Amino acid sequence: MPRTTALGRFGSTIAVTFALVLALTACGSTDEGTVPSAEPIDATSSVIPSGAASSAAPVSPTADSTDLGPLLTVTIDGEEVSPNAEEIDLGTGEKLLVEIDSDRAGELHVHSAPEQLIEYAEGTTNGEIVVNTPGTVEVEDHDTGAVVALIEVR
Repeated sequence: MPRTTALGRFGSTIAVTFALVLALTACGSTDEGTVPSAEPIDATSSVIPSGAASSAAPVSPTADSTDLGPLLTVTIDGEEVSPNAEEIDLGTGEKLLVEIDSDRAGELHVHSAPEQLIEYAEGTTNGEIVVNTPGTVEVEDHDTGAVVALIEVR
């Protein structure tokens, strides 16, 4: 096959790929209800920032993720705490969003360096965890000592 034909096909492939990328980018929604917010989630707030999607059903952090990052949903009912040692893979510096639904106030301890705390109130509280050092990090409920998550940071 002549060299000019191979280069012609390569150039055509690049042009078609570029056109597809532009077309797909142009198809993105600009509906304000679906655009993620750049506002940080306050660990002491029970309000999801405007623009952030809320979900009626809990989302498994290993199965799904939101536009803002993976999600860990914690449920606390008295001494009952779930999940139990949920395994989560997280990149160094990546946010793990935490949604806590509790019948009491308390705090989650994140055994990272430096240690992090997420204080929660009765009701629903949203927070986030960011770990900048690779390794395994435990997240536990302070009152019961229950380990709710084991984060493998890579």
